[in-house]
Amino acid sequence: MGPEATANLYQLIVKLTPATRDQDHIPTLIYSVPQVPDRTAAIKSGDLSIVPYLVEGVTRLERAGASFIVIPCNTAHYFYEPMQKAVKIPIVHMIRETVAEVAAKYPKARKVGLLATSGTIASGLYEKEFAGRGIAVVVPEPDLEENLVMKAVYNIKAGGDKQQAEEWLFLAGKSIEKKGAEVVVLGCTEIPLAFNPERSGVPVVNATRVLAERAISTYQELLAKSEARAK
Repeated sequence: MGPEATANLYQLIVKLTPATRDQDHIPTLIYSVPQVPDRTAAIKSGDLSIVPYLVEGVTRLERAGASFIVIPCNTAHYFYEPMQKAVKIPIVHMIRETVAEVAAKYPKARKVGLLATSGTIASGLYEKEFAGRGIAVVVPEPDLEENLVMKAVYNIKAGGDKQQAEEWLFLAGKSIEKKGAEVVVLGCTEIPLAFNPERSGVPVVNATRVLAERAISTYQELLAKSEARAK
């Protein structure tokens, strides 16, 4: 999947981990295989041939000794169930954790704007999770989704001009603000690489940062349990 998005997640984990020396950081295994087929294309076409690639990734991490797994790709969570069934260790659900973060930080919000791939939007994953909390989701109109959001995502993946990508994402963000979004969720791990939250007229929740924070807290919980058993 996206190597720059993977690197960004790891950088956030390092940055957000309370550490004063190397030994305070979290032991991490990274399985980065950009050759996994396009997740958006798989969802739109109903092509399940992507599943073995994803299952191979999580099973390799489990065999390598991982205690839990985080996946820096919102769209891949459409295939969460077969991945989780393939391993005994927990896979942190990025979308559920992001929705929980929005609900906790902005309890009065009743309309959330989503910037994500067209595959994530088509999957309805965010809509389903937010609906369970009585929160509506607004997204860019289809033409803006393709000509602004997806264009920016693939531009970032191709190592293109991030200033241009920022402008496209800014316009997409403004379009959902006009629809009444009280909070904007960056629901694609490429989007935070170019989106400028300082230009947003409403609060912004970065799903990649949420995932990094949950990775840290999950590790700390597992470590505390391990130390308690050792006493």
